[in-house]
Amino acid sequence: MLRINSRSTLESTEELEEVLKALANVNRLLLIYSLASGDMNKISVTEMSQKMDITQPAASQHLKILKNANILVAKKEGNYIYYKFNRRSMEKHQKRIDFLFTCAFSKCKQLEKEEK
Repeated sequence: MLRINSRSTLESTEELEEVLKALANVNRLLLIYSLASGDMNKISVTEMSQKMDITQPAASQHLKILKNANILVAKKEGNYIYYKFNRRSMEKHQKRIDFLFTCAFSKCKQLEKEEK
């Protein structure tokens, strides 16, 4: 059983859970790919609904989930709110995900050696 050594470890694990839950949807993943691919730097609810062929309320909900997970930030420009990557938060999330997968991959390699 995994032992949590500190409150900060628990908090960062809960934050990572929030991020992974936010990414666990095909529309949100496609949006992240679109933003990351360089096709666009920011997106509004209207643009997302048109691009993904979903309703505006559905697009709004997806963007809200990504914003609450600190993957995106919102900025009002004129009559629209645009969403773009939250760079600081993304760097933090990347470090946590990289650490998790590096540890898991190391364990896999260790178990493979033991099985031989």
